[in-house]
Amino acid sequence: MTPVVVLTWDTGEQVAVYGRTVFGRDPFGGPCATVVVRDETLSVSKTHFEVGGDRGGAWVSDRWSRNGTVVLRGADRLPVAPGARVPLRAGDRVEVGDRRLTVSEAP
Repeated sequence: MTPVVVLTWDTGEQVAVYGRTVFGRDPFGGPCATVVVRDETLSVSKTHFEVGGDRGGAWVSDRWSRNGTVVLRGADRLPVAPGARVPLRAGDRVEVGDRRLTVSEAP
């Protein structure tokens, strides 16, 4: 199975996303996959954001987090409204609390 997108964290750790995946310090995803995010400053919510993909490509959605989710595309800052899906492109950076990640296309 080919991943929808690959995320590289500010630590260098990479995560391949294969379907709807919820990220956070102690995420609840229901039927979705979950990924635990280490965050000693507690700036990342327990269930912070979700990444998935469809025919239009990969997307990110904020899960009503305390500190929000922002997509950085070039010089633009695109705040992600809770529940809304913002398309992701290779090279986008995403801020979640004090953590950062970079979006890459799946190999």
